[in-house]
Amino acid sequence: MVRTSNRVFNKIMHVLTALMMEVNELHLEAENELYPVLAMFGERADDETMSEGEIQLEIGRLFPFLQKLSAFVERTYDVVRNFVRQLASLFHPKQELYQSSFKGVHMVSCFRSLAQAFTILITLDELIQQNYNLQTQWQHYKRMMKTIKLEPQRYDMDENTLRQMEKFVLKMEGDLLCNMIFQTCIEQEFDYIGLVEVRTNTVLQNEFSICIQQLLADFADKIGDTSETNERSQFVGFCGLYAFYFYLFRNKDEKKLFKAVWEMYKQVPLVHLYGSSIWLPAEFLKNRVPQMVKTISNTKTSSFYSDLHKSLQTNFVKDTNQMYTRVCTWMVRMESNLSTDESLNDILLTRMSLFIKGVVLANQINTLLKTEIFMHQALEAAYFSSHVRCIGELMEMLKSIEFTFHRRSNVIANNLSYMVQQISIDLQLAFSNAKQRMSSSRKFTDAKTDALSAVTVAINMLSGVVTHESRLVLNLAIEVLKQGNNVFKDHEWQSLDQQLTKLGFLSDLQMLLRNGCDTSFMYFSRDMFPAMFEEIYERPEKAAKLQYLVTAMRDPVILLKSVIHFEDNNHLLQKYIDTLETNISETIVKPLCLDIETDLRLHIHSHLQVSERNPYQTGMKDLSRFLKIRPLPFFDKWLDLKAQVVHYLDTMFYNLTTLTPQDWKTYEEMRNLALEKYGLKMAEVFLPGATLEQGLDVLEIMRNIHIFVAKYNYNLNNQIFIERSSDNKHLHTINIRHIANSIRTHGTGIMNTTVNFTYHFLRQKFVIFSQFLFDDQIKSRLINDIKFYKTKKEELNNQYPFERAEQFNKGIRKLGVTDEGLSFLDQFRILITEIGNALGYVRMIRAGGLHYCANAIRFIPDLGKIIEFKEQAEQVGFPERTLKAAENLDTCIQNLSENFSEGTEYLKMLVNVFASSFRNQQNKHLQNFYIIVPPLMINWCTHMLVEKEKLNKKGKEAAFTDDGFAIGVAYILKLLDQNDLFDSLHWFDSVHDKFIAEQNKHEETMAKKKRGEEESVQSLRLTLRKLQTFEAELELLFYSFTGARVFFKDTA
Repeated sequence: MVRTSNRVFNKIMHVLTALMMEVNELHLEAENELYPVLAMFGERADDETMSEGEIQLEIGRLFPFLQKLSAFVERTYDVVRNFVRQLASLFHPKQELYQSSFKGVHMVSCFRSLAQAFTILITLDELIQQNYNLQTQWQHYKRMMKTIKLEPQRYDMDENTLRQMEKFVLKMEGDLLCNMIFQTCIEQEFDYIGLVEVRTNTVLQNEFSICIQQLLADFADKIGDTSETNERSQFVGFCGLYAFYFYLFRNKDEKKLFKAVWEMYKQVPLVHLYGSSIWLPAEFLKNRVPQMVKTISNTKTSSFYSDLHKSLQTNFVKDTNQMYTRVCTWMVRMESNLSTDESLNDILLTRMSLFIKGVVLANQINTLLKTEIFMHQALEAAYFSSHVRCIGELMEMLKSIEFTFHRRSNVIANNLSYMVQQISIDLQLAFSNAKQRMSSSRKFTDAKTDALSAVTVAINMLSGVVTHESRLVLNLAIEVLKQGNNVFKDHEWQSLDQQLTKLGFLSDLQMLLRNGCDTSFMYFSRDMFPAMFEEIYERPEKAAKLQYLVTAMRDPVILLKSVIHFEDNNHLLQKYIDTLETNISETIVKPLCLDIETDLRLHIHSHLQVSERNPYQTGMKDLSRFLKIRPLPFFDKWLDLKAQVVHYLDTMFYNLTTLTPQDWKTYEEMRNLALEKYGLKMAEVFLPGATLEQGLDVLEIMRNIHIFVAKYNYNLNNQIFIERSSDNKHLHTINIRHIANSIRTHGTGIMNTTVNFTYHFLRQKFVIFSQFLFDDQIKSRLINDIKFYKTKKEELNNQYPFERAEQFNKGIRKLGVTDEGLSFLDQFRILITEIGNALGYVRMIRAGGLHYCANAIRFIPDLGKIIEFKEQAEQVGFPERTLKAAENLDTCIQNLSENFSEGTEYLKMLVNVFASSFRNQQNKHLQNFYIIVPPLMINWCTHMLVEKEKLNKKGKEAAFTDDGFAIGVAYILKLLDQNDLFDSLHWFDSVHDKFIAEQNKHEETMAKKKRGEEESVQSLRLTLRKLQTFEAELELLFYSFTGARVFFKDTA
């Protein structure tokens, strides 16, 4: 790259450039691969805790990185050592080249590069020391090593492996974790005996001193100036360079120089290094050069930082507002000056200054933001709410600058090459003129020869593409030219320096812009994010700034992707995304949805007596501003506020319309108003057809079937359920039409689910059923009744006596009753009734399904000849999409046809599923059930008579039907296969004969009574009427029971 006739000069330029490029590569590697890992190690989501074993695992995952870091540090040591030795070889009193050519040359760029290397080492030290998680977890790991060392066999570790592991841990701790990375570098041996002298090299010492003073002067001029960019981060390396200079030469006489360095901490109170790590120059100098600090009269910095914090509290809002004004002015000029129709030559300089000003502005905002955040962090001070708002505004400004550059990237790309070319040509012209002047000289010394070579190199560097490497060579060549050759006058050098500065800006424009607008450090202050979102929502006029804030919060992705302490490297990133999404949802999306819904409701119901809204008291928000925001890229998805509001309102209106169908018109008006006022185009709600008398929903009954069967009575003939009691003035009823409407709403799949719920309900009830019949008191009585009937069967004319059943009822009541007056037999009768009600509901579900299918399929002309629509569509030649639709239609028609023609025998299924268990020998006690049916029927008739008498009494819970009992008895007899046994009792014949006999007896008695005994006759008539009523109730039960047995006639 450096090609002149001066070979020695070429060699020097090549060596120094190579070292400077090596330092730059080390910086890039550290920034991209090392800093993120160290900054993020141990980080976890706010809601996550860390177990003891996980601590050691995380350190174990860090070991490969520590090995890489150790190798990197050693490489940096080698580069620094080589750099210093090369400079010591060049700047040496016995070096002929120095005496002849480089005596007046000051390689400031070399020392600046050396300072950059020290910046890397200092940053690594601070990242490690300020990472509390790393320090703590490392101690846990060391304790684990000690535990393993006591019992290595227990942990399957041999002594040799354990020894090597322990040696590795100690080496990593000594080399990297003890805050000695930078100190080890400056303490290494730089002298090379017989070849290179460093510590005793007075020329090198003097060169060090001169370059440090020049760098210090540059920092003093730049830092705090309107042209400041990244000088604060370079100041870290400068302080490292001074510490190295002092350690190397131990010169305590330069108190003035140190004082000037020390006083810089007032201009640079702190520097943000990376992540959450900061660097305090005063503390650094106290630790690294304590001997020089003692020469300062006042070394207490606490009062300064306290005053600085107060100043920030006072001026931060004002400074933010000033920055906002400057950014707005710059953006306006950026848009207008880049859109002009004037010639390129006339506006090139203006555009160049705008580009540079934008980068400078971004870096200054970044510095203000970091100073505010990390000063509070260093002093552990709380934030004012106004400061949190300003922090959000500064983040928005940074991203607005970045967006402006991105939006005008085409124009910038087209002009940037012209700008660089123009500067290069101007510099080439200046250097060419200097070369001509130098060539015309008749006397050539070695210094002039080297200067001439430097001019040639400078011209060559400006002839091609301007790269980072070519600019390094150019800077070295200019430093050679600045020796006392009077190549340029002072004002010419000033002009050249300005041109070189512009060239550097334009060449590194993208990098400077990226670093200046980077807000990844805000990850460590993410607790402020909800407050920032709330601030934006409270001030809708700032809604457009949401895109900048969301973009700024995406910057930590690079940090989060570098995490290595989790098994899944994307774990922390996903947690961060989820947290941000929750924050946006809670602070913006949900309030926005609720406020818009409330506004629509108040507007629609403005004719009612609603509370008056006074905009002067409550304020008014233009929520439509949020809805005008375009979808924002949000990591791997899109954030669309308008779509989320539409989805919320669609869901809300749909659900509320299903609950209260009579309000459909209100929600339709609100939907139209949302379109008119907010531009929200919502989906039409095509709700399934339903009636206002739909009654209870199938889903609701299914989920609460245990409550339903207890609170409703079933009528077998009309297939209707009637509520037993209600707090309202009316009772709810459920019939087939209601079930059909409900099935039309939810689909036929709900039928099978309902039967499944019923099955589980019956399983629970049959457990109680079995326990009752297994009870000794009940079982003994039933066995006695069976024996009695079998022994006296012939005497009783094969009829189970009514008196025996009535006596059974009375005997059970003597065992005890509940607080409600219910005997054990009453409770058993209620259990069987609930079982029967559940089966009646299943029967109604099947009937409702058939009713629905019949209504749905009525438009098909002939079920016997169903046309295949897919075949017809294929013949016509319709496209694939239409064929798919025709196929779906064929499938729907086929399903409806099958359900209509066949249906599903749910009652048969419920018999088959329980029959085997009921007839099992393990449940032999259930075989006594048929003998308890007569007492149960008497109990049921008595209960029904009482319920019907309540119909004539006000305020009493009454009933006129309860066929669930008949279905339950028929179902259980079928399960036990005891229909024949029950029929053998001839129970209904016995009841009939009993009542005939009693009726004849009472009629004969009444006939024998004389005319004067009317009271006795009246009493006999009442008794006879009761007998007739009881007989009629038993007769109704007989018909219901006979009808119920038909349901299970063809089952197994």
